[in-house]
Amino acid sequence: MQQNQQINIDFKDAEDIKCEECANVYFTPVIMIKKISALISPTGQEIMAPVQLFQCSSCSHVNKQFLE
Repeated sequence: MQQNQQINIDFKDAEDIKCEECANVYFTPVIMIKKISALISPTGQEIMAPVQLFQCSSCSHVNKQFLE
């Protein structure tokens, strides 16, 4: 039998992620569209795939770690 374990995390102890350009700590979710070639697509047809990223709400920069 599997038991649910609750983990309590205090976000005051978590590290803030900052914009690499302006050090802002607030981000907005944005969508980048990737085109997947029919040659590598699992369906054999070209696919347009949405990928959610976060951009700085101040300067619109996207940190490198969000692009990986």
